[in-house]
Amino acid sequence: MKKLSQEQYKKASSYIKRYARLIDRSFFAFWKGEASSEEVIHELEAFRNSDGGFGHSLEPDFRLKESSPMATSVAFQYMKKIGVSKSHPFVKEGIAYFINTFNKNRECWIAVPDSVNDVPHAPWWHVGGQKPFSGNPDAEIVGYLLHYGEDNHDFANRMIPKVMGHLENLNEYEIHEVLCYLRFANLVGGEEEETIMNKINSKLPTIIDPPEKWDHYGVQPVVLAESEESPFAKELNQELHVNLDYLIDKQLADGSFEPSWEWGQYENVWEKAKQEWKGYLTVQQLIVLTQFGRIES
Repeated sequence: MKKLSQEQYKKASSYIKRYARLIDRSFFAFWKGEASSEEVIHELEAFRNSDGGFGHSLEPDFRLKESSPMATSVAFQYMKKIGVSKSHPFVKEGIAYFINTFNKNRECWIAVPDSVNDVPHAPWWHVGGQKPFSGNPDAEIVGYLLHYGEDNHDFANRMIPKVMGHLENLNEYEIHEVLCYLRFANLVGGEEEETIMNKINSKLPTIIDPPEKWDHYGVQPVVLAESEESPFAKELNQELHVNLDYLIDKQLADGSFEPSWEWGQYENVWEKAKQEWKGYLTVQQLIVLTQFGRIES
């Protein structure tokens, strides 16, 4: 069993301190108990717009300043992790943004606006034609409405059958939809959580990719099991050990971990986005390796 040495850990921490975005730097400090949630919120404010939503390339793969439901869902991921209260203005105004951007005709959220086509972006974020309801990010957004909202429970409750019905009819369990359903399950609990966890557990062999695909955006076990306490950790036990060894081997000489994907367009802008992803991923990998006891003491 491989472990990240203290020297490797210090290199990664140094990389975060020098090159990661301030939001990821502050979140890492919060996770280590060296920063408050208010410090993370302060850095998150740089991505916030006057409509209550979030943009400004918070999701690095599309360089859109204006708000989008997708970028706003990413902001809520940060806020959920640091325990921001329902009464916080970022939460209350973010929930209002979700309500205001719901497309009643299509009964879904438009993840990113058409204007994303006018800015540098990864090809998978290019908007063309009408997209139907998707778990990514719609299921996750409904989870936030149910968890944080106070005045919209009727609307959010009416969306639950649509969220669960979409899951029931899925033919392919694409990882981004799966993660959104897991966040929804964590936010709402109860019967819905049990149903979702059972569904995903039964599909794990088709969701997780074999090691030979991990270098090319393949789905790795640690994406679904970030610690030994994960509900899927026991089922993925053998695959996780292989995956954790793989992660340790993938650390670069500068201490960072880099994305396994690229845009194939807007190369100069992709380099900036890649650096932002490296900071984010280095934080995430250190957290995962710590939670699995894979860093030398």
